[in-house]
Amino acid sequence: MILIIILLAIVTVIPGALRLLHRADAQVALGHAKSVRLALQVTGQECYGRSGTFFDASQEGGVAESIRTEVLNLSKAPGDFWVLQMAEDGYTVEKFVYREGDYTVWYTLEPKSYTVYYEDYMAGKEE
Repeated sequence: MILIIILLAIVTVIPGALRLLHRADAQVALGHAKSVRLALQVTGQECYGRSGTFFDASQEGGVAESIRTEVLNLSKAPGDFWVLQMAEDGYTVEKFVYREGDYTVWYTLEPKSYTVYYEDYMAGKEE
């Protein structure tokens, strides 16, 4: 009887604890994505001020390599980002995605929103 109570307690407590851990990690990824957005905004304004190029779809991340390095240094984010859509001015990021571990954060300027997704492998088979 005691063993059943202990097993029941474990079965009910562990999923809740894991959910809290995933939520905390999602908040960390969200914070890093917000830092990346601010760094993109600052570097975009700097490029605009000196009439330099900012957006470059042919480069990794969607920005010039020097800009990419500067954004990652300014934000101190451990993940990676990709600019998906720019405003007509070529210096304002309208959409980007930030990836950190198993978490992906999508940012949209209008309406301003951040959405955090957790990658969870459910089932599959390699052939």
